[in-house]
Formats: sequence, structure tokens, C-alpha cells
Amino acid sequence: MGRLGTAVGNYRLDTILGRGGMGTVYSGEHIYIKKQVAVKVLHPQFARYPEAVNRFLREARAASSINHPNIVDVTDFGVLQDGLVYFVMEYLDGVSLEDVIERDGAVELHRALNVANQMALALEAAHAQGVVHRDLKPDNIMLLQRPGRRDLVRLGPDHQWVTEREKVYDFVKVLDFGIAKVLQPDGLGAETVQGAVFGTPEYMSPEAARGEDVDARADVYSLGVILFDMLTGRPPFEAPAGNDVLQMHIHSPPPSPREFAPHREITEGAERVVLRAMLKDPSKRYQNMAELREDIAHAYGTVTYRRLAPAPGEKVRGPEARTKRLTEEIDDWFKTDNSAMSIEQARMLALVEQADKAFSSDQLSPDEAERLADALDKALDDE
Repeated sequence: MGRLGTAVGNYRLDTILGRGGMGTVYSGEHIYIKKQVAVKVLHPQFARYPEAVNRFLREARAASSINHPNIVDVTDFGVLQDGLVYFVMEYLDGVSLEDVIERDGAVELHRALNVANQMALALEAAHAQGVVHRDLKPDNIMLLQRPGRRDLVRLGPDHQWVTEREKVYDFVKVLDFGIAKVLQPDGLGAETVQGAVFGTPEYMSPEAARGEDVDARADVYSLGVILFDMLTGRPPFEAPAGNDVLQMHIHSPPPSPREFAPHREITEGAERVVLRAMLKDPSKRYQNMAELREDIAHAYGTVTYRRLAPAPGEKVRGPEARTKRLTEEIDDWFKTDNSAMSIEQARMLALVEQADKAFSSDQLSPDEAERLADALDKALDDE
């Protein structure tokens, strides 16, 4: 409480947002430009330990180096006169996924998949920078409400598909890289101690629970556990003692989400994503977040997003439905043409056929018609 109302660098600390193992997070405001921020200050008892300071600095560096919209943005860093270190983050006006599950229980399928997909995007970017989070849990996932941007396709009670505009959606921010494993050298000294266990037991991979070295597939496992938690309202393994939970992650097969919560809508596809992500052997899991995201796109049920999966009978949208560019039409023509024409003759014929089709359909804008005419003129000049 002693730091409330005081200045840390150029920032005034207003209220405490939360406390973690490494530091306290305050809401604050830039003294001069009045921008609201969040300031994380290292706990005083750690300030004299270089390893603790380095780990704290590593969190700031890891989060800022990834530079992804779904990862909290770190904007400043400094050292106080009394030796304490701090870093400044964007202020997030949202609610943690932990609070959502505590308050509402299980999350609707399409909402859970949307959150998991954004988490996977963020972690894919982190892994590309050589950063493994290692402490993924609902408390480290913030959900910000943003205005809807997509159409929802919903199966109504009369078994008719209804399209409605999405009112709001969860924009995900991944927080707290405090125990992140940096796979690439960062000049801050060794961070991992072989045999040490880092993370939160309910969401920890088997290899992390054994104190082994981990890679990006540990985050894959933890994301699978979080998706299980969202779909059912509870994590797959719970016990009074944390060590018992770790043993379950190491030895017990994960329960079926659909059997665990039979009253919830959990598609076979969603269950496959969870169970594959939570395989004990890292080599049998998804090997990266891109693979996991690909299966998430096929896991939706009675509610989906138009851009992800059309309802039965709807026209396909997205890249598959776009009109091919003229150059692509010509390239396709070359691939299937078996005549004895030269390439120049084939290109001319393809241009003429394309122009005839386009002009007769009366769907060209004036600019498009002019560009196509110029292409024909140039082709004739080349002849």
C-alpha cells in the first residue's frame, strides 16, 4: 500500500490490480501525457538477487520482443532509486478468463474456440521468437470486449440456420511471461534449473511436471488443458495437493470432455483438439500452434463464424470463392493446354477468351475494362 499515489519514473501509481510471485501490478497514469498504463514493480525481497532481477527483466523483454496484438505490450522499463525495477505495460480494460469461468462456469463452444485460436496465434508468434511461456493458465489470459466484426451462423430451434451480426467478441491478451523459457541466448544468464518445476500444477505439461527441459509443445499441452477448462468449467485434473495434480498430468490419461460435461455442446472435433494437445508424449501432440489452429477451424458446432465455416446450403466464402485474377486464369490455361501453340499464341488466345467472357458478363468496372484493353493492346503489339 505504501507506493500508492507515488511516482515511479514518469508514472503515478493509483490502485493495485494484482499481485504475483514476482511483483505487484498497479494501474497508473503517465504524469505528463495522462495516458493510463499498468506498472509492474518487482517485489522488494527480490531486488538484491540478480537472478530474480534478470527473470523480471526477461519477462519485459520477452513480451516486448514478440510484438503481437494478442500479447500484452510492454512500453517502458526502469530502475528506482531504492534499487527496485519496474516495467510499464498497456492498460487492459477487461476480465481474466479465470474470472469468467469462476463466474459463469463453462464457456460456449464457439466462444471457447475463438479464445483458444487467438491464444494459439499469440503463442505461435512467441515460439517463432524462441520464447516458451511455461505458465499458461486462465488467470494469465485477459479478455477485452470489442465490437463485433463477423457474422454468426446459428442453428435455430426449428433446425434452420440463422445468420446474425456478432455484437461483441473477446479480444485475447496473453500476460505474464515471468517464467518464460527463452530458447535463444539473451545475455541475461541461465534461467532454467534442471529438475526445477515451474508453472501452475493444474495447467502444466507432463515434462514440466517432471522438471524436465521443455519446448513449445509444453505450451500446446497447457492450451489443451485451458480449452478443456473452458468447455467443461473445470480443469481435467484436480486434487487437494499440487503434487497429486502433477502426478495425474504425468500418469493419468485425460478424461473425455464430452463425457466429463455431457450437458455441454462439445463437438467431436473440439474433443479431438483437446485430447491430441494433451497427449503425454510431446512427439505425438500438435508439433506447433499452426497445426492446432487448423483443427480448431473444424471444431465448431451449432454456432460458427461465417468466415470459418458456411452453414449447409450457403455459398462458400473466403479465399476459395474469390474470382481468379487474369494472370491466374492464364497460368491455369497453360497447365491444361495440350495444343501445339507457342506460349505467345496461347497467351493471346487466353487473353481474348477472358476479355470476351468479361465484357459479355457486363461485370467489369470502367477501370477494369481499361486495364484489360491495355493488356490486349500490349499483347497485340508484342505480336
